[in-house]
Amino acid sequence: MSAALPRRLFMTSGPAGSRAIALTFDDGPDPVQTPALLDRLRALELRATFFVIGARVEAHPGLVRRMAEEGHEVGHHSWSHGPPHQTSASTLLDEARRTTELLRQLTGRPGQLCRPPNGKLSPAKLLGLWSLGQSVVLWNRDPKDYRLRGLEEFQGWLGSEPLQGGDIVLLHDNHGLVVPVLDAIAEKAAALGLGFTTPSEWIVG
Repeated sequence: MSAALPRRLFMTSGPAGSRAIALTFDDGPDPVQTPALLDRLRALELRATFFVIGARVEAHPGLVRRMAEEGHEVGHHSWSHGPPHQTSASTLLDEARRTTELLRQLTGRPGQLCRPPNGKLSPAKLLGLWSLGQSVVLWNRDPKDYRLRGLEEFQGWLGSEPLQGGDIVLLHDNHGLVVPVLDAIAEKAAALGLGFTTPSEWIVG
């Protein structure tokens, strides 16, 4: 489906000819791991995209302000991250409105990027999100970092799944491996001559 739709509506990857990848982090903000990740992104001079959960934004608004102030992109990941099969289209859209409005208040930006929980959508949910002016951003690279028992496992994934330009990498900023994983990706990308971008830059590019 992604090949048949413009990226402003639905995206699983960027242009194949791109020399950049997009790092995306779901499920935050986390009061412990997210600040450490932001510190490391700043040290490496990298921009990333955060798909944040509204309830966690409400609990930690300063972290989202910091994301925006430091040049990162902020999209939403619903308000509650409820199981998709138990979440109606009307509930998801209500959560999208609520989270987007909170992000607008905190960052001054419209917050048009959406990543649905588990990346799962029904036709009604997809059409509803589009009616709200949302761009749905999924991914094409998923190391399942939340299952990793150590950095060596992630290094193994990098070896078996080489990064390519246009990749959207799914990561999570609520576990202790997030900074070592970031360093590993930055090193591998540099070796391949790849830079970093955000989904919005691919949308407007």
